[in-house]
Amino acid sequence: MVATMRRTLIALLLVGAACEGKGTTSSEASVALEPSVRFEGKTTDGKDVSLADYEGKVVLVNVWASWCGPCKKELPELQKMHHAYGDDFAVLGVSIDKARNHQAVRGLMRQFGIDYPVVLDTDGLSVQAFGVQGYPTSVLIDRNGVIRWRREGIIEPGDTEAQTAIRAAIEAG
Repeated sequence: MVATMRRTLIALLLVGAACEGKGTTSSEASVALEPSVRFEGKTTDGKDVSLADYEGKVVLVNVWASWCGPCKKELPELQKMHHAYGDDFAVLGVSIDKARNHQAVRGLMRQFGIDYPVVLDTDGLSVQAFGVQGYPTSVLIDRNGVIRWRREGIIEPGDTEAQTAIRAAIEAG
């Protein structure tokens, strides 16, 4: 009995380790049961925003910082994505910059023509809410508030995995 339990525990640990080693993205099937996430804050123009405001839409939340090179490189692609999928989809940026860097955030938004909302998260609440371990991190949330996909790292131009996850979430209704 003890030997069987030990083998089962070892097998579970090995499966968990294998899953962790698969990279920095998650497909819909592997995270479909993640609970809804709550998050709110103020945007760069002082407006209150909450994930609840996006009820009925698919939202790609992108947590980034002005001092993060890969984050800046990713901004043009996120801007394209924001407009590529119609009214059923939106990008919501979340800058974890401290207050002293908020002008840099606004400057990058102007530089890259970012017109999607960007929340200024000076307290780092998004890091905990979305389980962020590095920057940038993107989390795709479906119409019901369930996390369907995540990427720790940059979304490159033409990223087929991100596009497939977004389309699947939109088509799921």
